Amino acid sequence: MSLPRLLSTVVTIVLTAAMTLLAGGAAGAEAQQAFPRRWASPETTTVTYGPFTIPAATQSDGGGHGENGHTGNRVEVDVEKPCENCFITGFEPDLVYADGSTANVNTGPMMHHAVMFRSWTQDLTCPGPQRIFATGNERVASTFPDGYGFKVGLFEEPWNLVFDLMNHAHQEKEVYISFTFTHESALGSDVEPVTPIWLDVGGCAGSTYTAPQGVSEESTQWESTISGELVHMRGHLHHGGTRIRTENLTTGQTLCRTEAEEGGTPEFITPHGHTEISDLPPCSGDTLGSIDEGDVLQTTSRYELPNHAHDDVMGIMVGWVDQD
Repeated sequence: MSLPRLLSTVVTIVLTAAMTLLAGGAAGAEAQQAFPRRWASPETTTVTYGPFTIPAATQSDGGGHGENGHTGNRVEVDVEKPCENCFITGFEPDLVYADGSTANVNTGPMMHHAVMFRSWTQDLTCPGPQRIFATGNERVASTFPDGYGFKVGLFEEPWNLVFDLMNHAHQEKEVYISFTFTHESALGSDVEPVTPIWLDVGGCAGSTYTAPQGVSEESTQWESTISGELVHMRGHLHHGGTRIRTENLTTGQTLCRTEAEEGGTPEFITPHGHTEISDLPPCSGDTLGSIDEGDVLQTTSRYELPNHAHDDVMGIMVGWVDQD
């Protein structure tokens, strides 16, 4: 460990011990209420990953049958985190060029998906490392309700990034994946930590499936292994997906239902008029519903495809739970 990091750790331990002593008695109670405001002032940090080069799309054969450029699934290991010994209270993903301007399908690039993993913590719903933050090309911002956050430890395990990028343009593109995090120090904070759950219509073997022509719905179920209050949820669909919802079949409660918007702003429309999902609003609140161990949660995605079936579609809901 470097000397600056060692000194920082020692300072953190000393301050934590001092605050614990102050917490006893009436004066300590007043200090305990004041410290979260003093020590947990919010910050915003943008972390950028890349550059990544996306191959050019191939030219059409005259019948409109060109192929998009594609990186395929790639992994970046031990990527930068926005903070340590902190609570992440929100995040906003994006795909950008070197000058910071947005890279979207109107100029070619598309963020098929980007998923952040913890290296060693086990995921709740599928074998493998814990999936903590994710986005598709919709790039929707998430803000947890006041008083909740995802805990990043003082000696946090490595994070890895899995991504897949596409390109509609006939020139290769160099882009960066960015996440803008809001966070605050865990020192003296009274924020409640949340646990991510990943609910995937495609299952654990792979997130993709084929949606047939016409209107169709596909569902998956997960028997909860935890109990707590669901406080935030966000979805992901592909082109032609119109809505996604998660229900607690045990209690009969709809936990989150969200409707997709396609081509809502110009950057989500290609030069040839093809639209991509531009909004899929998250569900958020002090509680979206209670979950008990053993409850069955069902996630259902809906696609409306008038012309032909689509391969490799997705239907994913990611939630964050305040565990009991």
